[in-house]
Amino acid sequence: MDWDSVTGIIAVLMIFGMPVFIIGIICLFLYRSNADRQKTLRMAIEKSDSLQPEVLETLQRMQKRPRTPMSDVRAGIMLVCIALGVVVLDFVSHGYSIGHLAGIAAIPGFIGIALLLMGIIGLNRKS
Repeated sequence: MDWDSVTGIIAVLMIFGMPVFIIGIICLFLYRSNADRQKTLRMAIEKSDSLQPEVLETLQRMQKRPRTPMSDVRAGIMLVCIALGVVVLDFVSHGYSIGHLAGIAAIPGFIGIALLLMGIIGLNRKS
């Protein structure tokens, strides 16, 4: 086996392995953070009969908030604006004619439109 084929194999492993590695590290740190928080709570409950209201409020603020229709609308607006920015960049860089980046910009654009629709439907259902 020569070095060119080894380099190719290493490159492919790095390209596909790096995202898995990064996500694994993020999950590990989230797991450790939750485990430490639970351990601290368990120790605090064992030492005393009740927890102070300030501790409970802090823990509730640390909880991840559930998605609301308004957050869908915000995310949708951001994605549509990103898509429009890519289309304008493509339009200006190709001498004021649409190039290939406009097709790529359609992906976040349509996802943003879907999120906008989901958020608007959710807001209408709430009221």
